[in-house]
Amino acid sequence: MKRLASLIGASLMITSCATISPHARIENRLIEFGFSAERADCLAEELDERLDRSDLEAVADFIGDLNAASSPGETLDALIGIDNPRAAAAIARAGIACAF
Repeated sequence: MKRLASLIGASLMITSCATISPHARIENRLIEFGFSAERADCLAEELDERLDRSDLEAVADFIGDLNAASSPGETLDALIGIDNPRAAAAIARAGIACAF
């Protein structure tokens, strides 16, 4: 019985992690990157308004790659790696909107 409860608990935990919204993933990853919670929320909100779900997921993955970079070369590779002009433009616009 305990084993079944543990399996159910683990399944629920995995499911909840898999269903976190791209908006929340972006906000969390920006905070991990070093942005304040307020600035991360602003950027995530701006991106959420400008992009569809697949583009938001691409941005979340992009920020995750930046967070995982352990050298300047890896950071540059991650920056060059965003192959989505809509997302790149939205990131630039959101950065400007949240700077003020």
